[in-house]
Amino acid sequence: MSHPLMVEPGKGTGHMKEQVTFTGPYLHNGTRNERLELASPIFSHGSQYPALDRHISEDMMEGVEQTSGSGSEVEDDSSGAEEMVRVLVPSIDNISKALENLEKGIQIEWIGTSTFFLEHNIELQGAGHLDGLIAFRKALIHDLLISPYDPSLLIDLSAVESKLGFTDTGAANAHKALVLIEAALNVNTFLQHPRDLGTLVYEVISKRLGTESPMIIADEITSLHLQTYRELVNGLLGCADFWDGLVQAKAGLNRFPRDAELLEMRGDLKTAFLARHKGIKEVLGNEKDIVASTRTGKIYQKQYPWMDQSLYICTPDLLHHVNAGLAGNGICQVEPVIFGSSSRLPKLPTKEKEDVGPLGLFAARDIKLDEKIMVDHCVTGISDVSPTRLKHCEACHGALVAPYMHPSRIIRPTCCKTAAFCSIACHDTALAGYHKLMCKKSFDWLFESQGLVGKEGCGTRWRPILFLRVVAIVLAEARERAKKGELAIHPLQHPLIARMAANYSPADKVQPDVSHDWQYFENVVAPTRILMQLGINVFTDAHWTPEVIQTIFWRIENNANMGKTNLTGQQIVMVNLNPNYLFFNHSCEPNVSWHGAVPSGDVSIEWLKGMNGEILSPGCSAVWCTAARDIKKGEELKISYIGNPLGSKGDGEGGEGEGEADEGRHTKRAWLEKWFDRGCGCRICEKENMETDRLEAVGAGREKALEIEV
Repeated sequence: MSHPLMVEPGKGTGHMKEQVTFTGPYLHNGTRNERLELASPIFSHGSQYPALDRHISEDMMEGVEQTSGSGSEVEDDSSGAEEMVRVLVPSIDNISKALENLEKGIQIEWIGTSTFFLEHNIELQGAGHLDGLIAFRKALIHDLLISPYDPSLLIDLSAVESKLGFTDTGAANAHKALVLIEAALNVNTFLQHPRDLGTLVYEVISKRLGTESPMIIADEITSLHLQTYRELVNGLLGCADFWDGLVQAKAGLNRFPRDAELLEMRGDLKTAFLARHKGIKEVLGNEKDIVASTRTGKIYQKQYPWMDQSLYICTPDLLHHVNAGLAGNGICQVEPVIFGSSSRLPKLPTKEKEDVGPLGLFAARDIKLDEKIMVDHCVTGISDVSPTRLKHCEACHGALVAPYMHPSRIIRPTCCKTAAFCSIACHDTALAGYHKLMCKKSFDWLFESQGLVGKEGCGTRWRPILFLRVVAIVLAEARERAKKGELAIHPLQHPLIARMAANYSPADKVQPDVSHDWQYFENVVAPTRILMQLGINVFTDAHWTPEVIQTIFWRIENNANMGKTNLTGQQIVMVNLNPNYLFFNHSCEPNVSWHGAVPSGDVSIEWLKGMNGEILSPGCSAVWCTAARDIKKGEELKISYIGNPLGSKGDGEGGEGEGEADEGRHTKRAWLEKWFDRGCGCRICEKENMETDRLEAVGAGREKALEIEV
């Protein structure tokens, strides 16, 4: 995957003060700029961004402002833009040189998520500024425990995390500050939780300033409002989310039209957006794909180094919990695995808190060809149709329309009129768990748009919609634990979330090979609003910080599966999180075949048969897994993540009426780069690796021969 186009960050010129005196309730005091000087010796109090506007024609500057919702009206006049491309892409050569110039090793775990600030972060560590930033961040977290409703602390935290390169959490903390400020201004009050949020903000600012003067407090709120927009736009720029950055820059400039920093950032965002649009337009021909590709950000999946690292592991307790759920069928079990071609056996856990991952599914006995291995039911299946339309079972997503379900058999709860179920089992499961938190709360705002969507797929909104269901399950179980007097567990340690692995790069890799989609609404605005609607105080609950939310998003994204069905008279895109199916690893020589929801009413009833011959609801979110050949006991069970791994006519992503896409093996192998550096370790990938190595060796020999001749 190519790296997104982006502007090189500017470098500040602040200085480190030699002595710090801590006074008052916080571990820092004084003006915001003074506080940032203490922790960030290279913070710039002036312009942080190169003045690129002078290189862009007026037509280009107006192009973004005139862009319609389709994204097709961006001006093609690119005079000056080509000159800027060289500064918009992080240079791998520059990054390599920066690494070579470091006299001491860098802490790779503190190289942030930003594809934009990578070279800058390497230089920051080389200059010895990392420890000061880490210490300042720690002080801010302490202060937020004391005064969680003070926007200035969240603004400072946003600035520090963006400087560390974690611009996704930087943008998220700026958004939280914006929510506080809007509450104090009595704007968007429907988003507030707790309900007296505006009063709490006003009181904490009054206390910090030592005054009850409405004028002084109003001036402080105005100042904080401007600083919030600056940090939010800065974070979006760092996430290469240029479109959302332009939208927020416009919002900030509507309130503060003469702010030089916002004006300058808007110019940089325009340059980057237009350059990206021009490059993508040359590659993609479909308008929906162009819009989807140009309006999304790109960041790296990273573990957040300030989090408790035990939250990232799979424990023996989790392994036992998962296998207890699989024990009923006696066909398969989950065990630790080693990825790639290594013949080394995985290390078995010996300690209670030891990491047993990564994990895979193995045959617990001999399995015959075409034998059902698993039918994985779940209540974590969603689609682009709101359950309040009553066309699908709220729990399993089974179709509730004729001829698949007679109206008399539909189960309706007594607690509300916005849900319906296909069976008593689904009804009882929902009302005993997640539905209690969602009942009589409207989340239809999530379904008002599909978000960014190409010619195929369900759009970007599926992520927060599935996040809603997962979080509702976790919170419902947390409440039951509290009623029983049991200790609370961290969301990342809940069995549903802990079993999911994100797609992190190797720990020793400075620059990951693949960047991942990130959007301001889907990754920040929507989950914040969801949590507030579910009764979570995102300002005081340490279990639901931006880094926890993003970690859940990465896990969901790496483990969900997608299917399509038209049982209700329209094409529905489903995304499911099947809790046992997700343990299947990939092979280009799979021994397991699978299918999800019934695509239409034309398929055989065999599609719906469960493990014991029972018929499941058409359109439900279950996954059926069958042996593709005879399998021996102890053999790992694997599926293909990429359709036909060898590639075939019509196996691509071509839409209806657009002809079949010819997806060859070369394209399929490229898809594997999302998960594997050198293929999956199967015989096909290993043979290809040997041929690639041979060709590279031949090429290197020829270059050496030419050098000798010269």
